Amino acid sequence: MPLKVAFLGAWHSHATMHVREAAERPEEVELMAMYDPEAEVIARNLERWAEYGLTIPVVPSQQDVLDSEAEVIIVEGHVYQNLNYAEAALQAGKHVILEKPAGVDLDQLYRIHALAHEKKLHLNMAYMWRYNPAIQEILRLHAMGDLGQVCQYRGHIPKPKAWHKELALEYTLYHGAAYFEMAGHLIDLMVAFLGEPTRVLPALGRHYGERQDVDNAMVIHECSDGLGMVDTTAMQIGMDRRVEVHGTGGTALHEPLGSNNLRLFLEKEIDGYPAGEWVEREFTPEQVKAGSLLREMAACIDGKTPDFSLAHDLAVQRTLLRGCGVDDGRALAKTPA
Repeated sequence: MPLKVAFLGAWHSHATMHVREAAERPEEVELMAMYDPEAEVIARNLERWAEYGLTIPVVPSQQDVLDSEAEVIIVEGHVYQNLNYAEAALQAGKHVILEKPAGVDLDQLYRIHALAHEKKLHLNMAYMWRYNPAIQEILRLHAMGDLGQVCQYRGHIPKPKAWHKELALEYTLYHGAAYFEMAGHLIDLMVAFLGEPTRVLPALGRHYGERQDVDNAMVIHECSDGLGMVDTTAMQIGMDRRVEVHGTGGTALHEPLGSNNLRLFLEKEIDGYPAGEWVEREFTPEQVKAGSLLREMAACIDGKTPDFSLAHDLAVQRTLLRGCGVDDGRALAKTPA
């Protein structure tokens, strides 16, 4: 039986990857409903998703989604909407995939995590690069101890210059602006390798255009065994998103982020990887598509322990907010119109 899913909020561009997967794997995923309060969002989605050939039932209300046969609610609204959507879905007995970052109110996030635990429902974050095969391999090598003590983590996740205008349209609402929007992807991985930092040192710049919102940021995280550095810019020419993991037993480089590329240099021969030389590995397209947020959710519903715990996800959100200069758990800098 396919996993029955529905959208509650469909504003975010990441919604497309779930629709694509439903089209490519109809035996695994069935899209039951889509609701968003903005008619423009619905119209835009139907136009751009027409290529997938799916019938996407558009429903007139949030309650219609909650009353649907969907087992899983995918929350893809504006960040300031998403915790309310997630809370309503959990109250209705639905599992939830929550778009990043995890909302704008840390207290509400704690409450929602408690609700998921109480109702024995899964609440998974939509950090999709968790399931990239290169990232999965780095995580596996780390779990086996093959990278030694991870002493440095570096992540670079820019946006193109053409995107810069979006700051004033949407991300001006949030402390940290561009950093708040993008950095969670790489903080998610950093916490997996280094744990939650003990100290966070943000440098949040406003360096281009109107210079009203954070568009150039570098944040250093001091952890118990190493340092993590995450940076973003909203005026990049030439995308070079990447992840670097440096350990006392080996170094792993993944660039561009989301690709099928992995470079390794290991101190000792491990699992067929030679020692003392750079090795380049290219994963197949089938391997790239093998893991997904929806497959992880289906497995969790079937009894699998989630790859990333609620405690991990809370640590990620706390760390992101600290990097945005937020010390009260509230990410909204302005009231949405």
